[in-house]
Amino acid sequence: MWKKVLLSTGLLACLTCPQFTSDAYTILMHQTDTNLNLTYPLVYLENETAQNKVNTEIAVYVDKMRDLYYNEKMYTVNLNYETTYEDDNYLSLLITSGWYNGKSAHGYYTSQGLVFDKHTGNLIPASNYVHLKDDEQLYKLVIEGMLPVFSSREHQLQYNEFMIPDKKIAIRYNNYVLLGEGKLAMLYQPYEISYYANGVTRIVFTPEKIEYINRLNK
Repeated sequence: MWKKVLLSTGLLACLTCPQFTSDAYTILMHQTDTNLNLTYPLVYLENETAQNKVNTEIAVYVDKMRDLYYNEKMYTVNLNYETTYEDDNYLSLLITSGWYNGKSAHGYYTSQGLVFDKHTGNLIPASNYVHLKDDEQLYKLVIEGMLPVFSSREHQLQYNEFMIPDKKIAIRYNNYVLLGEGKLAMLYQPYEISYYANGVTRIVFTPEKIEYINRLNK
């Protein structure tokens, strides 16, 4: 739960229905130019060291998009974020970055999951929750239907929608989000395991599947 404030072109304005927690809030930062649109959070935590770590990590993605627009001269550049989960200990953000060079058939975009410990500011890997044996095992769990995969439009992918010729799916311990209710989702960019039209895909792990996988790999 967050207090959100919009900062745009030097003006500070409160969003409707602000929400609070006892130990954290954000300011919603917004930067625009002709074909540049960046929206990202500035996070405030009780622990200033943790706060600086979180904001420094977020700035990596913001600075990359600014560089694409101002230095690499991409035609359009955008960035936005979503808070997928938050409690007293953890903050899970989904950062989505998109760009178009003005020449290709379509633009491209990627999503990065960032799960922070709110007390330390450290990024928490998915291995904190689930322990997969290897890329081959993850592929098998997906193909056999144990782990569902969803498109960016929340469509569950069917067998014929996968593009995985080497029968391996890279384990994304460092690119995932928490979804609440004990669920997490590893993220895969367009073309990594499915067609561009399916966007950034998510392999979803429920608490029951996490428990099964962890017992299997003890």
